[in-house]
Amino acid sequence: MKVKLINSTSDAVNLLLFTKNTRLMNDEDAYDKVSKWDDEKKQAELDYMLQTIRSSWEFIDYTFDIRDVSRGFTHQFVRTRQASYAQQSQRTVDMVGFTYYTPERIYKDETANVIYDDAMRMINEKYQELRSLGIPAENARGVLPTNIHTNIVAKFNLRTLSEMAKSRLSPRAQGEYQNVFKLMVKEVVRVHPWADPFLTPTQWAAPSMAKALNK
Repeated sequence: MKVKLINSTSDAVNLLLFTKNTRLMNDEDAYDKVSKWDDEKKQAELDYMLQTIRSSWEFIDYTFDIRDVSRGFTHQFVRTRQASYAQQSQRTVDMVGFTYYTPERIYKDETANVIYDDAMRMINEKYQELRSLGIPAENARGVLPTNIHTNIVAKFNLRTLSEMAKSRLSPRAQGEYQNVFKLMVKEVVRVHPWADPFLTPTQWAAPSMAKALNK
């Protein structure tokens, strides 16, 4: 799997602090004033924002190019509704010679791994046979497996990513999803180091996830 942050809100800290303080400032040049705050004051405001109303977090956007993940993963991924998605289409893309995701529990079991690879090889052969008969990709795709690799572009705001962290970084999260989300967080923190605490959960999304945080 590969995760790359391809776009993010410019001047994010100043925009975040400005939108948070809009209700408290009546100046027409409020944005400029916030921008001129020193680093210590800005950091103090960011620390405070972690414990207050999150609506301003929605102004900060991140767009990711996520490649070589399974369609099984993306079926879960797109259930997050406060986001935008664009995904590779099996209806038009010829998937002959496809690659696929192998779950850890399978590749660590030699016998299971052989069975799994054999099944994938057979599916690819039958898909190729259908395509060679002139069957359109949109019809032949019916035999393709859930764990076939796909690519997806996704855009989230900071508030949505923060909420996702509560469930997708949990030890009980599905393995591939957890790994992808960790890479997404890494990409965000790479360009916005200040965002790390916004994406570090202090509680899980449900009591059933109650294991030690970030283990």
